[in-house]
Amino acid sequence: MTENIQRNAAALQQAIEDEGKRSFNKWPIENAWDYPDKKLDFGAVIIDSEHGAVLTEKGIMQITGAGKTGKTMLLFNLTFALALGRNYLSFQINKSYKVLYLNGENSGRTLQERLKLLRDYYGVDDEAEQLIRENFLFVSKGLLLPQKEALNDLKGNISEIQPEIVIIDPLKNFFDGEENSADDMRKFMQAIRQVVEEHNVTVVILHHTGKKKNENDLYTGRGSSVLADDAEITAAFSKDARNKGRFNLSVTGRNCEEFSLHLMRPQDKYFLYHEADKPRPEPDYITVAILDALPQRFSAKDFNNEAERQGLSESTAKRRLENCVNEFGLLKKLRRGEYENVSLRSNSIIDPDEPIRVKGSEPIGSELLTQTQKTDKEAI
Repeated sequence: MTENIQRNAAALQQAIEDEGKRSFNKWPIENAWDYPDKKLDFGAVIIDSEHGAVLTEKGIMQITGAGKTGKTMLLFNLTFALALGRNYLSFQINKSYKVLYLNGENSGRTLQERLKLLRDYYGVDDEAEQLIRENFLFVSKGLLLPQKEALNDLKGNISEIQPEIVIIDPLKNFFDGEENSADDMRKFMQAIRQVVEEHNVTVVILHHTGKKKNENDLYTGRGSSVLADDAEITAAFSKDARNKGRFNLSVTGRNCEEFSLHLMRPQDKYFLYHEADKPRPEPDYITVAILDALPQRFSAKDFNNEAERQGLSESTAKRRLENCVNEFGLLKKLRRGEYENVSLRSNSIIDPDEPIRVKGSEPIGSELLTQTQKTDKEAI
């Protein structure tokens, strides 16, 4: 045993002496067989998804979008979720994070209005309120990186505040260079990487889109592609041109599969939610009663007559009929002025020319009416 210890000590001493004689730094060589089994430290996942890690510790995310699209709205919603440690959209967030938001564009009044809307929407309790106070911090300041003085200010304040995530909004107000210059953008990113490594922070950069799409058919940031190439993740945010109040978020990165989310914003609100999370709308009890009184196939006139008996005006009846087709999915429009109640279909063969009412089964309308009445009673 003593001989083995002495032998190992001698080998270590020889290795130290050999290292001192070298005129170069020895590379840490790996072999291709054992490397797949090696445990690697990628850093903890900050934002996760079913498609893979969206953002990891000490990573850089680029969020792009046209001006006035709503990038800051998306960012504020996400920052609230990060500060509270709550899942958001289809993203998984497992703990609360301290976020420092560098505001270079929004006025004080705009910030007040937007943050108040979010604060009211979240309706936080005392514990969550304290998390927001401690974890969602911001300063309205312009820093032109990589200027030495600006970089020193950034590093000094990060050391003082100790955030885990730093958000730069937007790039153009924090960048001392030409956006189209690869050299200028590379110097900027080198400064950002320096901050990331020295202070163990994750950085999110908001950037306005250019006019050209990349190979993934996404609008990237204006100017040089160095930022997009260096960032681990790019999230392209855009309005749905065909649907007001709807947005698309396309995500592509090194640690996740490319995927897209379809988002919605309620009118006069300042939050976004995933389209798939929208609760399925249900008809009110009067609409259910109208459908319950009609055969499986009926005309618009039949619907209007029954609606009149229920005390509805002609215009209201028309809107209810359209909702049954487009919103509730209970009716199918067969031809002009003729409808079929698809919720009453059975497995038997039905004569398409004969309007009938299904017998021997309880219509879905009655089930919905029962549920609605139950909900009303519970509310009372």
